[in-house]
Amino acid sequence: MMKIFMLIFLLMMNSCIIADEIPIALEKVQIDLHDKKSIERGAKFFATNCMICHTLVYLRYNKIAHDAGITYEKMPVNIKSWPFGITPPDLSLMTNVRGVDWIYTYLHSFYVDPLRPTGFNNLLLPNTAMTNILVVYQGRQILVNDTSGSRVIFSHEAQWYDKLELQSSGSMTPQQFDATITDVVNFLAYAADPYYELQVRIGYWVIGFLLLLFVLTYLLKKEYWKDVQKK
Repeated sequence: MMKIFMLIFLLMMNSCIIADEIPIALEKVQIDLHDKKSIERGAKFFATNCMICHTLVYLRYNKIAHDAGITYEKMPVNIKSWPFGITPPDLSLMTNVRGVDWIYTYLHSFYVDPLRPTGFNNLLLPNTAMTNILVVYQGRQILVNDTSGSRVIFSHEAQWYDKLELQSSGSMTPQQFDATITDVVNFLAYAADPYYELQVRIGYWVIGFLLLLFVLTYLLKKEYWKDVQKK
């Protein structure tokens, strides 16, 4: 029980910190946990691109993930030495902690920054240690009106696309890249709660049972008190 309270407390604290640190507005993403094709595409993209650095160690055995090649044995769990001494975070529960809009916006917000060791920076998470592995798909983005490489102050109301400009195209069109990132976020949301659909279905049955029980209890109460009143 104490662990549950601690988890709730940490999630609340993290939400407060995130709310204070967000330098730009989050773009809304429409995910659909019923769209199995989208989840499968996101799983395959994660397996071939994201799993080079990130793990999903808390993901329970799942056929969609397994078919995509996401297994514990293939995750980089045994790597001890990472660039800059920073271990990439496990993404099993990232959508629960950060939210789907945060991840979607973050993956769109990389831009060229020659002052960073990786050559890239991120609007949503400034000075991130993650390099832009998505550049081959999205293309190279630069800060608008910031050719000197100087730091700028962002507006909390501005979207990432208000501040960034596509300098050179990647292998995907912007529409294809948006769809791919949506699939990845959809998969991560699914990975954080792979039994969501089953839980919802069971929840409906439980509510239906309770409603039926309430009706039967009410009728029994009326029948019982009818006999009492006669006396």
